[in-house]
Amino acid sequence: MDFTPYRWYLRGRAVRVTLPLLFCFILFGIAGSANQNLYGSLSPERYLTGKFDPSKEPLFVLVGSLGIPTDKRKHYLRKEAAYALRELYRAFRSDHPGVPFWIRSATRNWHTQKVIWENKWYGRRLVGGKRLTAIANPIDRALKILEYSSMPGTSRHHWGTDFDINELRNRYYDSGNGAVVYRWMKRNASRFGFCQPYTPGRESGYQEERWHWSYRPLAKFYLGDWKRMMQQNPRWLEQLGPFAGFEDAVKLAPRYVESINAACQ
Repeated sequence: MDFTPYRWYLRGRAVRVTLPLLFCFILFGIAGSANQNLYGSLSPERYLTGKFDPSKEPLFVLVGSLGIPTDKRKHYLRKEAAYALRELYRAFRSDHPGVPFWIRSATRNWHTQKVIWENKWYGRRLVGGKRLTAIANPIDRALKILEYSSMPGTSRHHWGTDFDINELRNRYYDSGNGAVVYRWMKRNASRFGFCQPYTPGRESGYQEERWHWSYRPLAKFYLGDWKRMMQQNPRWLEQLGPFAGFEDAVKLAPRYVESINAACQ
């Protein structure tokens, strides 16, 4: 059994529990309200596939409102993840007061993910310095996008638990401030409930992403529900609406959603 301690956040206040203790809470109904709030007013299908606007959902909070640096855009996270991230940021700032740390991306809904996907599909955004319109085979084109970008309905960013930091380039984290940030995150992020989903050495799925971090105490439930829905109805994603290359790409979804770092399972 996993005895890893986590900080859960109730109305912004940190409560340190272990998974066995949390299991007992659930058995006796003490944590029942937390389970009921996994999806709020949304159906699991809509929530897990990003078919909602996080700015209008009461379970989400504006990251910048908590004193966490972001770029110029508005970024939202689930409150539990955001409060934990605030504590992580404060700890990092205490250790490294002069090193930049900011949120580059957080919750992305289905429509935002579709824009990212189709910009790459239609060559409006270069991938590896090239336009993918030169790749005629739709499967090959989808596989190239899937090295670093999810198709709509399959991104962990839909769940409000995942965010990207600083720069979206692995090389940035090899030296300088990037190396300081990444070393600190690897050593300390788990203390606040965070893990890196896309690490090197996995057999399939997305490439390594040193900038992408996930709030496991919530994300593990969403991943489990996503898997169950796919097992019960392998065609459920087809009901979300079309996007470029949909017919060929959607069959690849389980490989990319489920192929993550074991520490995030």
